[in-house]
Amino acid sequence: MSKFEHKFSLKSSSDCTRIYNENDINVRIDFVSKSCIRVAVIKNGCKVLPTFAVNSSNELSRNGRSRLSNDGFETASPKVVKEAENEKIVLNSQITIELSLNNFQLKYYMNNKLLFKDREPLAYNFENEFGSAAYHYISREAGERVFGLGDKGGELNKSGRAFRIETADSMGYDAKNTDILYKHIPFYICENSVGCYGIFYDTSDTSYVDLGNELNNYYEPYKYFKTDDDALVYYVFFGTKLEILQQFSHLCGKQAFPPKWSFDYCASTMAYTDAPDSESKMNEFLQKIKDVNLSCGGFYLSSGYTSIGNGRYVFNWNYDKFPNPKEFIKRFSDNGIEIIPNIKPAFLTDHPMYNDIAERGLFVKNPDSSPFITRFWDGNGSYLDFTNKNAYDFWSEQLTEKLLDSGVKATWNDNNEFDIKDTDALCKGFSDSNVNASRIRPVLTYLMVMSSYEAQIKKYPDLRPFLSTRSGGIGVRRFAQTWSGDNRTNFKDLRYCHNIGLTMSISGLTFYGHDLGGFSGDMPSRELLLRWIQHGIFEPRFTIHSWNSDGSATMPWSYPDIIESVSNLFAQRKQLLPYLYSAAYDSVEKNLPINAPLCFYFDDENINTESDSFMFGQSILVSFIFDEGRENVNVYLPKDENWYLDDKLYIGGQEKELTISPKSRMPYFIKSGSVIPTDEGEYGFESEEKLVFTVYPIQNGSFESEFFTDDGISFDYKNNVCVKLKFFVECCENEVTVKYKNLGKIHMTPQLCLCDADSRKFKVISE
Repeated sequence: MSKFEHKFSLKSSSDCTRIYNENDINVRIDFVSKSCIRVAVIKNGCKVLPTFAVNSSNELSRNGRSRLSNDGFETASPKVVKEAENEKIVLNSQITIELSLNNFQLKYYMNNKLLFKDREPLAYNFENEFGSAAYHYISREAGERVFGLGDKGGELNKSGRAFRIETADSMGYDAKNTDILYKHIPFYICENSVGCYGIFYDTSDTSYVDLGNELNNYYEPYKYFKTDDDALVYYVFFGTKLEILQQFSHLCGKQAFPPKWSFDYCASTMAYTDAPDSESKMNEFLQKIKDVNLSCGGFYLSSGYTSIGNGRYVFNWNYDKFPNPKEFIKRFSDNGIEIIPNIKPAFLTDHPMYNDIAERGLFVKNPDSSPFITRFWDGNGSYLDFTNKNAYDFWSEQLTEKLLDSGVKATWNDNNEFDIKDTDALCKGFSDSNVNASRIRPVLTYLMVMSSYEAQIKKYPDLRPFLSTRSGGIGVRRFAQTWSGDNRTNFKDLRYCHNIGLTMSISGLTFYGHDLGGFSGDMPSRELLLRWIQHGIFEPRFTIHSWNSDGSATMPWSYPDIIESVSNLFAQRKQLLPYLYSAAYDSVEKNLPINAPLCFYFDDENINTESDSFMFGQSILVSFIFDEGRENVNVYLPKDENWYLDDKLYIGGQEKELTISPKSRMPYFIKSGSVIPTDEGEYGFESEEKLVFTVYPIQNGSFESEFFTDDGISFDYKNNVCVKLKFFVECCENEVTVKYKNLGKIHMTPQLCLCDADSRKFKVISE
């Protein structure tokens, strides 16, 4: 019999699971929900590593969970009809799955139309028909669109391209062309002429995905996933693009809810901590931001604070630069600015603590148990083995002793790609046997961040921890926010970082941002800096960070002649913070992205996937300028909606040209049927919030809107110690009536007004 012919038969079944077998190959289907299935292809004797990505119940575990576990799932029991060598599985009213037991071929139908299928005649690498590694081939339709895969660059639609799924310290990357970057997220959403589906390959191994770059005359058009993993485990989701994203996000666990201060401007630069007079530079910053009267919530402290000579040594304070770290941190905290210090998971071989750590056996090891040594920033070093409980605890202890005990309340987990590809490098693993470090690199990142998180929770049990991580798989969303890494100071990177950010957002990493202005390269021009700031206003992370080639620091006041424009843009960010913070809560509780392409919310064939617009929350549409010397942009307004801009109402389904000077505040459209909270208090370094709710009505009918806020720092909101306003808006020919009630325990009487574009009578009623 040909290797390309495999006859499977049903081995066992239950309400939510069916297992099939052919010789030493087992294929398992789990019906995870009414709109999601999991498929696992596993050979006898295969060691299936645990997952750290799937965790719908949000449990903290250093050992992950079984990749085949159904715990926490709302499993389904579909109808199964046997037809000779086939089975028909009715998953829900829209989705039917046909299974051919010959070569285990799956076909997925939506409303009786073929949505996609396994590639014929063989989709899986059962007996090395496609060489080594695990493969999954599926059909590809001309013109389909593909979204996701984490922080991938280039166009938003990834169809026709191929990507490696692993991580690297991609310093100064090209945002259009560089692959790989920092994240390991083998998840994408595909939209074709029939509908949408999403696929998540649950593996921490180095992988590769081809979305139509490869052609082969012997097969119909296809795309495929390849992984070094011994097992192939993947999830298939059905629904709209937004519903698929929400399902995937729920599967991977809730995002950590960042404290409110982290959504304000957070400063950073390499230049200050690399300087010999670091604390003096930092004090100058503190005075300067007061002088120019800008609000600031945090300061990312770059790794120069740990220097010995030209090297950087984690958990080592350079006391020449910072004679009294505790006083320094308190000075900033007393002024409302939290210090967010950089920490790295590798120790250089000449680190003062290196030999002690090696003797305790806490590093990733060689087969002879000696520390595995590899390249790291400033020289050679060894990574901590976070699968080793002693190393995990050591990290938490050092973080507490060297930073948290000095008043630090937040951490910047950096350079944590765990660049280990040598298959001889070993970790302690999750049971009695060792694991190749190269197989679990994103898991090591996850455990590093989790160790930091637990240390912060233990030190400050009443405060929501703030962590930022550069690398990781999707599981890090349960602990930290992220950013797009070490981008460049040019207009090209501004344009394509727009796509990288959206791609992260629709891959489940909602709390993201960029190094505004660009991190690597020359000092950005006035125009480029302003354009970056205009873009950053509408993203969760609002940070200017730099390592300029001339040693300068990109700051809001880098060009004194434009500081007024910068201040106005910063004020606009602060004005929108109540709306952003409420959207952040919705992101945590409802798995809604804060930023998303228009096509994720509106079913409109006229929307350009690669437009310069995105949705900010569910109600604000904003477009940007990405080209030097240009000031005009054409904004498409999705049909079947009406849109407000300033004092005018526009009908959807048309383009509106906007002129946006680099020095001006950003215009944005507000969808009719919205209540938008803004902070109308006077802007500055010290200011009190003045909340105003503006109603943007529909022509006729009713709509609802919600608003959330709390103390911004604690977990009390989980006990309903918060404001949860619910607005019910009735729109008649001559009158707009708003009824509201507060479902939270914190009292608030909202100040409501009707937008300037509407002249109807306005009435407010408290229920």
